[in-house]
Amino acid sequence: MLNFKKRSRMKNINNLIIKEKINIMKNQFNSKMILALSLIAFYSCTPDDFLQKPPLNELPTEVSYASKSDAEAAVGAIYGMPANMNQHYYKWQHTFFSDMRADNTHSGFVASIINVELGQPNAADIEPIEYPWSQNYSYIAAANTVIDNIPGIEDPDFTDAEKNVIMGQAYFLRGFYYFHLARLYGGVPLTLSTTDTEILKARSTQEAVFAQVESDLLLAESLLPKEYPDNFLTRSRATKGAAQAMLAKTYAETRDFTKSAEYSGKVISSGVYDLLPTFDHLWDGDHEYNRESIFEMVHVPGTDIATYVGLQVLPPGDYSQYDGNKTGFNPWEVPYHRFNTIKTDLAAAFKEMGDTVREESTIFYVPYELATQPNFGYLEGEPIGHTWKMGRTGEIFDKHNVILLRLADMILLRAEALNQIGQTVEAVTLLNQVRARVNLAPTTAASKSEVALAILKERRLELVVENNRFWDLKRYYNDDAKLTQHINDQTDSEGNSFGVQTTVGKVFIPIPQSELDVNPNLTQNPGY
Repeated sequence: MLNFKKRSRMKNINNLIIKEKINIMKNQFNSKMILALSLIAFYSCTPDDFLQKPPLNELPTEVSYASKSDAEAAVGAIYGMPANMNQHYYKWQHTFFSDMRADNTHSGFVASIINVELGQPNAADIEPIEYPWSQNYSYIAAANTVIDNIPGIEDPDFTDAEKNVIMGQAYFLRGFYYFHLARLYGGVPLTLSTTDTEILKARSTQEAVFAQVESDLLLAESLLPKEYPDNFLTRSRATKGAAQAMLAKTYAETRDFTKSAEYSGKVISSGVYDLLPTFDHLWDGDHEYNRESIFEMVHVPGTDIATYVGLQVLPPGDYSQYDGNKTGFNPWEVPYHRFNTIKTDLAAAFKEMGDTVREESTIFYVPYELATQPNFGYLEGEPIGHTWKMGRTGEIFDKHNVILLRLADMILLRAEALNQIGQTVEAVTLLNQVRARVNLAPTTAASKSEVALAILKERRLELVVENNRFWDLKRYYNDDAKLTQHINDQTDSEGNSFGVQTTVGKVFIPIPQSELDVNPNLTQNPGY
């Protein structure tokens, strides 16, 4: 049985530790300032070259958009914003709402975060509920600034073709961020221009938001190149393939599987992307900007756009005492329960599949007696699985990039879409392509329902903590009551319930209370 008394005693202690660590980080990095990568940084990947931008809700009217370099710097800055140390969502907190809110990972013992896992999120929580809303809208505001100002630039050195590429990137980024808002919250306010005088907007429907996402991404597809002259740019900036990948995901969410198959097929056949022969090369930090990557967020070690994820998810202490093939870490002794520890059910799924390749690249097992307590979800003596693929050092200024879109996702998404529209044989071929990469035999699934389940299982093991699991389950069940039942039925390895209490009304997360307080036109999601 789980030691819930110990868990209760440790809760306040761990909460204080986390808050103290967060405060230290916020003091070290001015949370009122957004330090974004300049275009130069994206061309050279030189950590000394940054563009300092004021907060997006305080952009001065005197900002100049007079030249090609102004346009390049403005769009370049948007890419750097989510990577900044005071921006948390796309670094790793998106995993709270995808893997942790589903059935893949456990939270740490910060009350607001464990509430997400238990299906009891609170609109008044500052972390993590507020981040996906406030941070996505700040990036959208930056994209709107580019979209509004670039067409008016009169610079003889700035050709129409170059303007189109800048505009295409801005449309892609706006569509990308609205897509994630729509999945999380359902309908949200749509603001599409900096000149919009209606500040306190009501929510548009989710259908209207997805329609806007489609419109932005189709524009982006028409304006963006397949590749840039530099491979670094091809993987770290918006491209035609990135727009097509996001369209494939958008159509899957709206259950237009014919179009989802079409657009994922465009990505696969583009000639720009290939599966890496070695799965672990996606995560080892030595093969970034590889040919499987469609779009990734850049981190530069030792700078304000480094990442701190590893120290949040990996166990603390002297790593030489753990697994001999996973050494080389700096000790990090803060004794709080790690976020995104692996649920025993997910660990069992790897073993059931015989998938040692992806398991070794995804999970770092630590003996129970050596891991920091408490260990929610693990029985005494049971090895504890920590998330290994998100970042492999305990450094606060780490270099690991975050892959936001990659080819394997598109292959499996196309397989799912083809199976949905009756092309099951073709779907199996694609599924087996992904399985072959990790030395798994071809699937024995044959019927449409068997193949649908096989694809769901494959996506689970292929895409752990890549912002997919909750919505993969949602599409598979196509019934929110069945979805929530699946999530609530989770147990530990001895069949003890985790006490998850989500409901159909909580499929969407709550609108932050801070937004409701200032905008009387916003309405809360049902269930909160």
